[in-house]
Amino acid sequence: MSINFFRPYLFTGVHILGWFLLGYLMLFYIPLTWKVELPSAFWLWQSIILFLLIVLFYSTAKIIVPKTIIKDNTSPFLLWAFLSTLTMQLIAYFYTSQTDLHNQISKAIGFTKYKNPYFDNYVFTLTLLVLGISTSWAMLQYWQKAAQHKQKLEQDKTMAELAMLKAQINPHFFFNSLNSIYSLTYTNIEDSRNALHTLSRMMRYLLYSTEGERTTLLKEVEFLKDFIALMKLRANSKLTITTEIPEKLHDYPIVPMLLLPLVENAFKHGVHATDKSEIFIKLSQNGADLEFEVENTFFEKTTVSTEGGIGLTNTKRRLHLIYPNHHLMNFGVTKDGKYSIKLKITLEQ
Repeated sequence: MSINFFRPYLFTGVHILGWFLLGYLMLFYIPLTWKVELPSAFWLWQSIILFLLIVLFYSTAKIIVPKTIIKDNTSPFLLWAFLSTLTMQLIAYFYTSQTDLHNQISKAIGFTKYKNPYFDNYVFTLTLLVLGISTSWAMLQYWQKAAQHKQKLEQDKTMAELAMLKAQINPHFFFNSLNSIYSLTYTNIEDSRNALHTLSRMMRYLLYSTEGERTTLLKEVEFLKDFIALMKLRANSKLTITTEIPEKLHDYPIVPMLLLPLVENAFKHGVHATDKSEIFIKLSQNGADLEFEVENTFFEKTTVSTEGGIGLTNTKRRLHLIYPNHHLMNFGVTKDGKYSIKLKITLEQ
């Protein structure tokens, strides 16, 4: 069972223990410590005070504070604190004056006379203590709930953004692949059939393996290999594609469709119809640390933006949301005139 199951019982137990300790101090500390015999009116009075303090504590924490301080209305709270203190003093005065409790306790302890019968310092101190603790406890609970609510909203926002980004990536890839196969139907029917088979395998992965928040690294890499194979089928003789992807990898959970936009970016912006083009793709792994590098020929006139378009933008956003402080991505034009994207990411079990 999780700790959330026992939390209400722990909460109740702490309150019972707290009131038990306070009651013990109020009822038994003086007689046990000073070894004096106190009148019966003392025990009744301490019990009455304890009951009133419990009522004051929970009425302040559960009713007054939520309706005053939490709603930025402190004047009614100050009025409540004043009236509570005054009421406790009046109750103390009427009880002690009727029972002559102060003088009885003074004689039992050895004091000559109680200094001020109209103002009870003991009750005043306990009243202020309970008011302070109950207010602090109510505010702490409010801040905790507000923080949890804010965290829940941020999580919901994050999940909504991830769902939107993933929805943008999938159709983007799908239409690009269909365009590639459509081009093949004019040149090589057999290659177009193979491409359709590859695409069907890839779409099966999209439909059944990317529904959750995570897929596996092995499945993601196989999907990436299929995509590269599909792109090779439509590549012209001017394009050279080099891949360095290990045959054996240690499997780790990974966000679906995370690496694809980086490769798509290379084929979209790094291929020219007449000039020589090069695309280099390298993946390496050291335990949970994954390094992925994509480098392509940079055509300044035909490349719309060095930012890489929607695919790279979405990838940066997804990395920021899912792998904060666990990734590093650098991209831009290298000294030898190529566009390079390097991603380092630490995958978690």
